[in-house]
Amino acid sequence: MSAQVWLDGLFAGSVYALVALALAIVFQPTRVMNFAQGEPIVLGAAISYQVVALWQWGWAAALPATLVLGAGMGLLSERMIMLPVRLSGSRYAWIIATLATAMVFQALFTLRYFDVDALRPAALLPGHLELFGLRLSGQQLLTIGFALGVMAGYDAFLRRTAYGSAIRAASHDADAAVLMGIPVRRVVLLSFVIAAVICTLAGVLAAPVLFIGPASGLIFTIKGFTAAVIGGVGSPRGALAGGLIVGLLDAVVRNLAGATAGDFVAFGLLALILVAFPAGLFGKPMEAH
Repeated sequence: MSAQVWLDGLFAGSVYALVALALAIVFQPTRVMNFAQGEPIVLGAAISYQVVALWQWGWAAALPATLVLGAGMGLLSERMIMLPVRLSGSRYAWIIATLATAMVFQALFTLRYFDVDALRPAALLPGHLELFGLRLSGQQLLTIGFALGVMAGYDAFLRRTAYGSAIRAASHDADAAVLMGIPVRRVVLLSFVIAAVICTLAGVLAAPVLFIGPASGLIFTIKGFTAAVIGGVGSPRGALAGGLIVGLLDAVVRNLAGATAGDFVAFGLLALILVAFPAGLFGKPMEAH
């Protein structure tokens, strides 16, 4: 097996790590696992495909559109998910709400791009780097660098800003945070927006290289969720480790057994981790909503 496979796995793993981080961002103040978190990945790919490939307006137009539409998707997701959770007396309402949200977004993407196999625009950073016989495209380097930057930036945001302190307080005890005057609902809304923007940007950067179809949101959610479980749900640092593990294993299996087999890695790995390490390899036990 060539080292190129491992490099490709590192690239894919960085995308899965960003989805895992986004899941953790929403989970921390809400205790809700957003099973629609993979849909912003498709939104990002759709924006870049529509603006760059079809309209040919270039990346200068695609990137601002990504930020605006990604934030809008985060706002809409918060309304579609958290409102039913607050109104319902069931502790499992979030499962139905997140899955329904995912189905709505997936249906919209499929209706718009039903005749498109892969939402693939031209690369934002063309060219490639060759080192010791290994080839890494500029787009892959950009995506990996973005993932590392987001991980470090969000960690600093949590530790050094007032909103970061509010998120940590809401994560620890939401009721106590409300009594302390922390605007928990605003914190929750911000968390959804940040998570959606991160994933939308990840979709934009990954689309020129990674296969992203109109209905790919669910598989990104599953792989991101697996990465989050491996790293410990709610652990931003663990999200990076979990994403890389999933990406590398996925690349190895795809190389040995074909593309379809790679998608089953996440399911098997998820089942194994849940049985052997319920809190994840790097995380601490946390209760769901």
